[in-house]
Amino acid sequence: MTLKAVVETIDSVPEAVRGMYAEKDGKFHLQVEGMVSADKLSEFRDNNIKLLRERDELTKRFEGIDPDAVKALQDQAKKIKEGELIAAGKIEDLFAERLAPVKQDYESKLTAAQKDAAEAKAHLEKLLIDGAIRDAAMKAGVRATAVDDVLLRGRATFKVVDGKAVPMDGEKPVYGKNGDVMLVDEWIVGLAERAPHLFEPSQGGGAAAGRPSLSGGGAGRVAAGDHKAFIANLSKIAKREVLVTG
Repeated sequence: MTLKAVVETIDSVPEAVRGMYAEKDGKFHLQVEGMVSADKLSEFRDNNIKLLRERDELTKRFEGIDPDAVKALQDQAKKIKEGELIAAGKIEDLFAERLAPVKQDYESKLTAAQKDAAEAKAHLEKLLIDGAIRDAAMKAGVRATAVDDVLLRGRATFKVVDGKAVPMDGEKPVYGKNGDVMLVDEWIVGLAERAPHLFEPSQGGGAAAGRPSLSGGGAGRVAAGDHKAFIANLSKIAKREVLVTG
């Protein structure tokens, strides 16, 4: 018994094999693994015919042509052209022509190397800036949960100039109160004034035993707004021997 791949109605096939058909687009298709539809076979056949025609056209086009002879003619034409350039005194043109592929390859590699160098430079600068800001933030008592916030603010402000993190206003460096380029520590002090919520609150109200009295801040403490005292006591602030107050 021969089964049709596609039938209009399921009643046209024996009842015993109707389960092998599935309805699609109003017709019933035989479900056989690996079977290719008539439309697909027609498409394959048309493509094959097209490829064979293109092959025959190329064969006719290059019929009787010897590839080795063509290459020899190309080499000869190149030598003639070079000879004409030399005879005309256009040695520079000849060199330029010969060096063109080498120059193109060199420029391509140079561009790739410059891109890699720029990416490496940007990565190193980010590490330098992050390290300087993170160190100053820890010394100044920035909350652990606020360090990332401080880093984001710093990355938008600092650039690396002569190997140092420098705060910038556009293309110009920002200067501190002493007239020199502002350091990260001084920038952190200013941040404490603008965003005190990023810093740990001072602990205790009285003087701690063994802690020196600081100008503007009381015993064992320094006010965030007292820049001079803050910078003078950075090491003690880092050791928690001195607290930064709002």
